Amino acid sequence: MTMATLDGLMQGDAAADDNKILNNAWRGVEAMELYIKAHEKLYAGQVDAAMKFAQPLENYDDILDPVDIFSLIALTGFHNQMYGVCSNAFMRLEQLTDISQERRDQYQDLAFKIFTKFKPKNPAIGHDQQTKDVVTPEYLRELRKTYIRKCT
Repeated sequence: MTMATLDGLMQGDAAADDNKILNNAWRGVEAMELYIKAHEKLYAGQVDAAMKFAQPLENYDDILDPVDIFSLIALTGFHNQMYGVCSNAFMRLEQLTDISQERRDQYQDLAFKIFTKFKPKNPAIGHDQQTKDVVTPEYLRELRKTYIRKCT
């Protein structure tokens, strides 16, 4: 292996590391933006949109507190009458290893109260409602572009 080849490989590795750092920074921006949007939509009474902004947050549990994420998903799922979504979020909350047994019991008690009244199933919804306000990769790309424009 020549010195030029080795140098090229090392520069490629350094560029990949830089790219990883930038992607991690963007993930933080995405996580906070989705979290804030979910809250904005919830407080505006747009519970379907709030739930759709909250659900992708489960992919950001390395950035945001999983208790906050799954509590928000459970709350928005409940208010959206998507009890299957709500039930799954409660199960995730109950499975967290870094919460106290008292907290786990509180989640179980609340889930029991909810799901003895409502079946943990999602109602059938039309295609238009399924695709409205969904967070797509295109949405995340546009989000990055928006923040880049704000920073330049």
